[in-house]
Amino acid sequence: MSYSAERSLSFLYPFVILTSLVCCITSAVAWTHWRYVLNACPDTNCGCILYGRTAYNSFEGGNIAYCHYATYGLLLPLLFAVVLGVYHGYRICIGKGKRKAGTTTIRQRSGDMIVVTTESELTPDGLSPYYWLPATVISVIMAIYQLVYAAIFTDGFEVTCKQYRESVLKEIQGVGNIVPVIKARLSCAAIFDFMDFLVESISYERRRYGRINTSICLYLTLVLSWFALLGWIAICVINIVNMRRTRAARV
Repeated sequence: MSYSAERSLSFLYPFVILTSLVCCITSAVAWTHWRYVLNACPDTNCGCILYGRTAYNSFEGGNIAYCHYATYGLLLPLLFAVVLGVYHGYRICIGKGKRKAGTTTIRQRSGDMIVVTTESELTPDGLSPYYWLPATVISVIMAIYQLVYAAIFTDGFEVTCKQYRESVLKEIQGVGNIVPVIKARLSCAAIFDFMDFLVESISYERRRYGRINTSICLYLTLVLSWFALLGWIAICVINIVNMRRTRAARV
């Protein structure tokens, strides 16, 4: 059981590492691309693509702290995932140890001899039963942290999408049947495509990457942040199951 659990963990931790790393990269690309163009606030830095809002004659970004969090917020889960992933990957690579076995001879009243062979549940190189408790605590905390990250990013994404729908209607001076099409039918991917081509400013030449596909960057971060959460939940389940299984050995 311990070996199969470690084998599963050796795949789950790299999965979490990959999804979290892509989240950091794609959110950083979107942030650095738009940070000057959307920073139209006089008193604060509002160059974040998340939580953007429609102003009277422009479109302003959200507080820059949201993009700092979207870009650097997963470094802590990444750190734990890398350390534990390397640990379990190394243990899987060195192979499975043999279980400890012992024999006992029992003499019956009839004079017959019975040889009883016992086998330990733990292998010589198996994980200590005391490992699973701190591992469970860490994985639960990281799962909650990942949930907060994914929820904040999703909410910021939806707010910007909703607000820029209003800006598109202003830009094209939409009236009549075009209004429900823009507000209800167009996907957020299409709305961000409008943003890529319609939002301009005196800082346009400072866009670091020219013109990017903003919707791909944001959708990758959005989807993979929830995939990373599923990875942490799976890790939590494995750790909790093994913690309960080894409870007797810790007493």
